[in-house]
Amino acid sequence: MRFTKTSLSLGALAASLAAPLAFIPAIASAQDAQTTEAAPLTYEERIARLEQELDTLKRQRELDQELATSAAAKTPVAVLDKKGLKFTSADGKYEFGINAQVNIDAHSWGDDGGSLQDEVVARLIRPTFTGKAGNASFRFTPELGGSSSASASIVDAYIEYKFVDALQFRAGKFKSPLGLERLQADADVIWTERGHSTNLVPNRDVGYQAFGTFFDGALEYQVGLFNGATDGVNLNNDLDNHKDVAYRVFGSPFANSSIVWLQGLSIGYAGSDGQHIGNTTNTQLGSYRTPGQQVFFKYGTGVYSNGKETRSNPQASFYLNNFGILADYVTVKQDVKLGTKAAQLENKALDVSTSWVITGENVGFKGGVKPANDFNWKKGTWGAVELTARYGYTEIDKDAFTLGFASLTSSAQKATSTGFGVGWYWSENLKLIADWDQTEFEGGAVAGADRRKENFASGRIQFRY
Repeated sequence: MRFTKTSLSLGALAASLAAPLAFIPAIASAQDAQTTEAAPLTYEERIARLEQELDTLKRQRELDQELATSAAAKTPVAVLDKKGLKFTSADGKYEFGINAQVNIDAHSWGDDGGSLQDEVVARLIRPTFTGKAGNASFRFTPELGGSSSASASIVDAYIEYKFVDALQFRAGKFKSPLGLERLQADADVIWTERGHSTNLVPNRDVGYQAFGTFFDGALEYQVGLFNGATDGVNLNNDLDNHKDVAYRVFGSPFANSSIVWLQGLSIGYAGSDGQHIGNTTNTQLGSYRTPGQQVFFKYGTGVYSNGKETRSNPQASFYLNNFGILADYVTVKQDVKLGTKAAQLENKALDVSTSWVITGENVGFKGGVKPANDFNWKKGTWGAVELTARYGYTEIDKDAFTLGFASLTSSAQKATSTGFGVGWYWSENLKLIADWDQTEFEGGAVAGADRRKENFASGRIQFRY
């Protein structure tokens, strides 16, 4: 057997061993780096990192709140409730509201000899739009209802500006400050029709008025310059170059006192002065109606206003818990003319109206009765019930007949009414009324006889919103 001898130098052996060992420093260096990154943070480092994260979150929250506040400042607030729909700007400076009132009435005149027609009528349909911009505001109310086929009319259309409670200003078409029952809101009147005192005051007039309140509302005043609406008239346009000045002061002297039973006592006085110059075509003289809205007095043909007209209107009200009383007395002195004949006539009217809420809820001049529980037959709640009674009259100056300005065969010299009623409040928004009035007359028929008694029964379903 032969063996072959192989030689291996020492240098080659060292080189072959050095190649794998060259990776060892690199691996060690990488392991050192990993060890450094994974090393735990110190306590101070951890606190610093948390504080930095909290500062970032806090700033992000502040930014979110700023964005939300900015959006809210630009977003109006809409409120829909039993008082209607109202939009208010976020800062409260601007408002726009929509309200409505609908009265559906039934009228019957009983044994009237067939001269009057019983009826169901949309007596009142009134949407109301209100708005405010800072201290300025407006109100617009058209009338879409009524017992005649006449076109729609404007009830209220005015603007206001409030300097302070004691000094406010109104301009446009609205109620002049005459007649306590006339000044009561239509939705708050406890009868289907107002009484005799409203015969001798305007319905609506056009003009300017300053008004305000003192002593937390215990004293109020109004004074204004108006076109001069005739008794009972809803005036749109002026009829001559003359104007009426109307004024009113009304106070509740015990409103802020400790005498509880007198806090609801209010007394006041209103009046107007002006010149009314009419003619045979445009007489500027009113006609007077019963609570059943039937004309019982009107001036004769050819009679017209011819000079000074002065109204005087003492008024009072008293409310104590569930009992209320309203008294209104009006006199009107008016210069009239017929051909060459002239005279100053003085007409008078009185109304005293009482109410008693037998279910115990409070009653007041404003706001109506608010039932403690709405009507709900399933739950056994019946709303609020109010009993009412009234007495009133309109008396015409006897000189109107003796001097020939009116005829006793067609117009009565006096109409006296007594009435009773009941109001059933199903809620603050829905009310049912049933009334009965009897009116007796002095004169008003042929041969010197008295006009037939008028028995007027009426009912109403009223929705206010």
